[in-house]
Amino acid sequence: MGTQNCGYALVWAARRLAAVALLLALGSGCRCWSTVDDPCMEPTTVTVTRVLDGDTFDVQPALELPDGSVLDRVRLLCVDAPELTGGECYGAEAGAWLAERIEGQEVTLHFIVECLGIRGRVLAYVVRGHELLNAELAREGYALPADERYMGYACCDEVEQAILEAQEVGAGGWGVCGQGYPWGQ
Repeated sequence: MGTQNCGYALVWAARRLAAVALLLALGSGCRCWSTVDDPCMEPTTVTVTRVLDGDTFDVQPALELPDGSVLDRVRLLCVDAPELTGGECYGAEAGAWLAERIEGQEVTLHFIVECLGIRGRVLAYVVRGHELLNAELAREGYALPADERYMGYACCDEVEQAILEAQEVGAGGWGVCGQGYPWGQ
């Protein structure tokens, strides 16, 4: 084997090792939702019983929070879907998109330091398989950036990037409602 071939073989082997290391890291839970420092609860698998709109749904069993309260309503972190009422464009479509993916399905909820948002809903990253639904909702054009008080968490950068990508290509509500999304043109 010549020197040139040996160098190629070493580069090929190094690339293979790097790919294997990446796959092992991804498979071992190295995802944004697993990097939260001091979450309020351990990840919990629940069944989605009802989707209320594009960013809120009910679960079974209800979640027992560290303060002893029990709640069954969950709000996706890092996104704000258009409302079903108030004339917001694409609200019904956002709710239908989420319902199609998770209603009646098991999902795993991953938490941040605070368990509750200002409206008394449990805040969570929602994972189905290896898919972060918070980011997928945004990538498909069914979500807007969340209010600043819900940004700055582990996965919000990924979600914000997905929103920008959706805007650029006119996905979902960005294409139908225009740049005034969700309030129309």
